[in-house]
Amino acid sequence: MSSNIFACTVFMGSKNGVTLVGSNEDYKKSNSQVFFVPRNGEKYGYALFGYNGSIQSGVNEKGLFWDGLRAYPYSKSENIQNKYNIGGNVLHKILEECSTVMDVILLFEKYYWEGFRLSQLMIVDRNGESAIITNGENGLAITKKEGCYQVCSNFRISSNESTLKPYWFKVGGGRFNKTEKKLQKLEINETEFISILKSNRQKNIFSKTIYSTLINLNSCEILLTIDGDFSRMLRINLNEELNKGRHSYFLAELVNTTNENRTKVAKYDADFLTLNLDTIHFDKDWAQVKKISKAAYYRIIERDSILKNFIGRDYFLNNILQGEVYYSSINPEIADGKYSEFYDNGKKKVSGQFKYRLKHGEWKYWSKEGELERVIEYTNGIKNDRLTNCKSNAG
Repeated sequence: MSSNIFACTVFMGSKNGVTLVGSNEDYKKSNSQVFFVPRNGEKYGYALFGYNGSIQSGVNEKGLFWDGLRAYPYSKSENIQNKYNIGGNVLHKILEECSTVMDVILLFEKYYWEGFRLSQLMIVDRNGESAIITNGENGLAITKKEGCYQVCSNFRISSNESTLKPYWFKVGGGRFNKTEKKLQKLEINETEFISILKSNRQKNIFSKTIYSTLINLNSCEILLTIDGDFSRMLRINLNEELNKGRHSYFLAELVNTTNENRTKVAKYDADFLTLNLDTIHFDKDWAQVKKISKAAYYRIIERDSILKNFIGRDYFLNNILQGEVYYSSINPEIADGKYSEFYDNGKKKVSGQFKYRLKHGEWKYWSKEGELERVIEYTNGIKNDRLTNCKSNAG
């Protein structure tokens, strides 16, 4: 199979006070969305892009952008520097609290994130700074921009040398080299960046470019399209959308609607269930499937009319409860309240609490036989590895 399957290409350029970042999201046919989360107190407002309810990239009102890319080869998941383990969703935290690339670097220098075992993050700010952050042999690996541009694909970047000589299987190496050569010759403007996105789009029996974005981090203007069709591009403004409150759109509805009718495009608020209220089926790896024959679990989401939140319950196919989680929003998905997991014999596996998508308080973990194995204390998503007895056998 092609090494470009289910891949992505992200690149940035900055010159004369203008910073642009382009991204192709490549996957199988999916329902792409954009979510808008307005400022909440000291937390910045931001937009998230993704598909089928998942989140792949984001940009905030301060002109800070991130995109997460699968990175090969996978690295060991070891907290060798003994940092505090951030158990919450760090990708939201970046957009809520950071405004520069250095802010993000300092965050990861303080906290360990297990997600780097499988991925790397490209971070860009409106000042033209850029860095690719991932795990290396000695812990956190940061590759900063050299010159006026930077490119990221799907081979793991752990040093400047590895950007020049990708790993032997060259996952994304072709797209990386093509984009880099173009950036060396082209001007940094919308037209030239769209040409790079076009040249890297995919459309084959295995994978396709499901959506593309081009963002001006200075003006917060966003150009987007779907299915690799650059004859239909839509322009939206991040700040204007944030002023409308929390909402989302399906990208297909935006892009495929004429300018005259765009104001009529459905805008989904925080109560909108991305996956609707129907039963949702998942395989053993928790990927959504349509054929029940491939399913290992199913999910039902209900609205709590008293607490005004959502309750998601997952079941094994034999109808035994597998898990339960409370959400304050499904759009985007924000766990906020009690959380439980169960074994297929009905015994409890995990019990804890989320506080606005971050693990908070005491989390307990049991064996399949019902013995309490670990008790871990979290404070706003931060796991205190240094102070917690993770092998507690207390009853």
